[in-house]
Formats: sequence, structure tokens, C-alpha cells
Amino acid sequence: MKIFKLRRILFLLSAVVLLCASCDDKDNNSVEVTSVTITPSTLSLKVDDKDTLTVTVEPQNADNKAVAWSSNDTAVVEVSNSSIGEITAKTVGTANITVTSTNGKTAKCVVTVTENEPVGEILDLGDGSIEYEIKNNLTLSYPNTYILKGFVYVPNGVTLTIEPGVVVRGDKESKGTLIVERGGKINAAGTAERPIVFTSNQASGQRHSGDWGGLILLGKAPNNAGEQTIEGGVRSKHGGTDPHDNSGTLKYLRVEFAGIEYSTDNEINGITLGSVGDGTVIEYVQVSYSGDDSFEWFGGTVNAKHLIAYHGWDDDFDTDNGFSGKIQFVLGVRNSEIGDKSASNGFESDNNSGGSAIEPYTSAVFANVSLFGPVSNPANYSDRAGVHGSTSDARFQAGLHLRRNTQLSIFNSAIAAFPIGVIIENDKGSTTQQWATDGKLNVANTVFAGHVRNFQDRQYWTSNTVLDPSPATNITETYVTRENGGNQTLASLAELKLSGNYFPASDSPLATGANWSNTKVASGFDKVSYCGAFAPSENADSNWTKEWANFDPQNTAY
Repeated sequence: MKIFKLRRILFLLSAVVLLCASCDDKDNNSVEVTSVTITPSTLSLKVDDKDTLTVTVEPQNADNKAVAWSSNDTAVVEVSNSSIGEITAKTVGTANITVTSTNGKTAKCVVTVTENEPVGEILDLGDGSIEYEIKNNLTLSYPNTYILKGFVYVPNGVTLTIEPGVVVRGDKESKGTLIVERGGKINAAGTAERPIVFTSNQASGQRHSGDWGGLILLGKAPNNAGEQTIEGGVRSKHGGTDPHDNSGTLKYLRVEFAGIEYSTDNEINGITLGSVGDGTVIEYVQVSYSGDDSFEWFGGTVNAKHLIAYHGWDDDFDTDNGFSGKIQFVLGVRNSEIGDKSASNGFESDNNSGGSAIEPYTSAVFANVSLFGPVSNPANYSDRAGVHGSTSDARFQAGLHLRRNTQLSIFNSAIAAFPIGVIIENDKGSTTQQWATDGKLNVANTVFAGHVRNFQDRQYWTSNTVLDPSPATNITETYVTRENGGNQTLASLAELKLSGNYFPASDSPLATGANWSNTKVASGFDKVSYCGAFAPSENADSNWTKEWANFDPQNTAY
């Protein structure tokens, strides 16, 4: 009897347990998965790299949390449990890692797999002697780094090719300098992702303007001084009769901490271009912390787009000896601590050093230029000789110093924050202002902002002369015209309404108003609607400096 009762009790308990379990199953089955999330949703890996993906199922009390994982051979997934997947990259390509719950809810992670970066060597370019000549065609290959030693020449008939991503470090002791002579070529075509970099061989944090020589290209295009030896102490001559001469390609390329003054008026600039022809391609090139001019042209016909002069010592853009190229989208940025004893300008332009009225004239045409000088507050610019109140400080003069019979033209641009906006000067017996009156020199459709004085008719930097801000020597604005009624002049840099450092906001005076009616800009230029180097910031394509440019080369590890 007792045994029977015990068995009956056990049977009843088992029934209760089964009933409860049945109730639990019924409750859980009614809570289905509503969503599946995979974190992260995108992943970039190198071949053989590993990473982890995490899956979250909602609601948390759903019973069918188990998910199925799928991938392809590009990235293989190993599941440690249903919510964690270990991803291993196998081959270059794209893999869609997908998880699917038992009731069909899915999530996806896109995995991009790229090659591992190879390890390069440090190799010498030049043997350290005063002069080294490359005898045969040579390729500087990625991922190697090259040390440029002494004056290295690419002579007539030889081509130097530099692969994207190559770094060339200029040797300080031997004043490393690369000279592409007439008939020689440089094919340095980087990419936005892998620009080519010429920089100092000094360690990060110890680099300075003038750590090495620079880059010199010489061609056979015309100039107004005939065949001549380029300045800077090198052996090479430039000049000829072929306006379409081809010295190669500079594209997505940076030159940092170059520029050496060997003697007065005998310097190597960041990039020096002597009689370079328009068969040469120059696009997306930045010169930073040059110890002399950032860019200087001596004659030639070469065109260029997307140039940056950043924190240079002397002039940002210097044009001489009949340079006649077309240049568009140009940014110049000054550092108030860095300036030359001769007074630094954004542009300095001569027909030639003697001011002679000889052909071909310096008649280059620039469009969409943005220059930002060192003056933060023109109303408090108390010492006009030096930004910081001393003639030994960095010294500056004009955004545009146009003199010595130049016929340079600048359209649809912005010149900001210099002691003087533009000087048009009749020095050395020239008739530069007459060229402006005749329409051969043009500063047109250009906004001036934040200068101590907008216009002046002569150089003021003589024997540390203090700039008198009175208007007594102002040139008339008829020399500087804006097709819609005269150039626009603004009292402060803030009135330009910049978004970020250099980009105009949609309501900036730079955002619209470009004019392309002048015959000098009728061809060879992109007919954009804005003034200055950049489209309004709302435009997704406004920043053409992204990826390849570098505004902090001092702290970049090479």
C-alpha cells in the first residue's frame, strides 16, 4: 500500500514537471526574433589578419537565438558560439558575412580584404659626392625609402620613374637636390591614397625649412633671357624654342622642408621650374616649409592644377623670365613666424630681374587662387615691419607684388590677411601699371579681405621701413577690376565666412560670382561658379586636398 502511494505521488510530480515544461516551451515559442544585428557592419582587413564579429538578437528572451553564419573564401568565419564569429582574411577581395536566425531574420558585415603592406628597404639615391648622374633609366620602387645625397642629375635621354607611395628623404649634410635636366624626364605619378613624398631626412620633430635642396625641372620651352643656367649652384641650363617640351609628370606629390639660399638671389626653391614646356603634367602638388620660394617659374609654358604652398619662407608663387602657363586651384597659407628678410609675398612677379620690356612677357594666368597671409587683425597691426613688433621677426609685404613689366593675370580669387593686398609697381623704369590700364595685367573678380591696406603703387619694404597705413600712395582700384562692378574689399577675414580653415560657407562672397568672360580664361580652365580655390563647404567635392596633402609634416613618421 505504501509503495503504491509512493509511485502515485511520483507519477503526479512527473506530470506537473512535464506540464510546466510544456508551458515554458509554449511561452518561449511565442517570443520570436524580431531583429538581428551584426557589429561591426563593415570591416577592413589585411590578408591573414583576424577580427571578431558580434551578433545581437532582439528581443533578448527569444528562444531561437541560434543563428547560421555564411561567408566565402575571401574571409572565413569560425564560430565559437552563435553570437561570436572569428573572422580570418584569406585572399584579396570582398566577403559578405551573413547571419540568419531560425525564423529568417538576417544581418550582414561587408569585409574588405587588401594586401599586406610590404616591408621596404632604405636605399641611397646618389653616392654622396657633390654631383651624381643617373646613367640609365631608373625606377624608385615602392615600398622602399630613398636617401637623396648631393646633386643628383637626370640627364638628357634618361627617365627617372617613381612609384606611388615612395618616400625620398633629402640628406642635410650634402644638400640633397634632384635636378631633371633638359631632355631628361621624371615620371612621379602618385595617387591620392599613395602620394609620393620628398621630405627631410631629419627625425620627426627636428625638421626645418632648408634641410635639403629641392626639386628642379628644366626644359626646352622659351623664356625671355635665352639659354641660361638655373640658379642654385647647379650645373644645368634651361631654355629653348619648344613650348610643348615634356619633362614628365608630377602628380600627387609633396615636397617638404626643402629650399636653400646659397647666396643672395641664388637659391634652390621647394620646386624650381626652368623653361618647362606644356607637355609636362603638374597636378596635386604641395610644397611645405620651403626655405625659399615654394614654387618658382623661370620662363616656360607648363600648366598646373591643384597647387599648395604651405608655411614657406619667402614667396609662395614666383614668376619670372616670361612664364606663360595657366594655373588653376591654388592655395597659399602663411605662418606668421616664418618670413624672409626681403619681405615675403604671396605672389612675386617680374618680367625679368632688370624690368626689361622684352618678349615673351611673363603673362601667366592664374585662376581660383586663395591666399591667406599672416595678419590676424589689421586694426592692431601696430608695427608694419614685423608681425610681432620687431624687424627681426618674420616679415611680410603683399599678397600680390606685381612689378618689373610683368603681365601676370589673376582671376576669380581671394587674397586675404597681408599688410598690403596688391602692389602694382613701376620699378626699374617699367610700365607695369600701364599694362594694367591696357588690360594686359589683370587682377579681376577677386575678393580682398583683412589687409592693412588693399592697394599700393610701390614696394614699402626698404631698410625695414614701417608701413604707413594712410591711403596717400594707394593705386586707384581701376587697375584691379571686378567685372560685376569692381573688386570686392572686406574689412576683416571673418567677412569671408569661411567654414573650416579655407572653405567658403554657402553665404560667403566667394561662393558664387566667378566670371570667365575675359579672353585670357576662355580656354584651359574649369569654368566653376566660385571664387578662390575651393567650392562651398556643402559641396562634397570641395576639398581636393583630402587624402594626399599633409598640413603637419613635422610630426609625420616616414
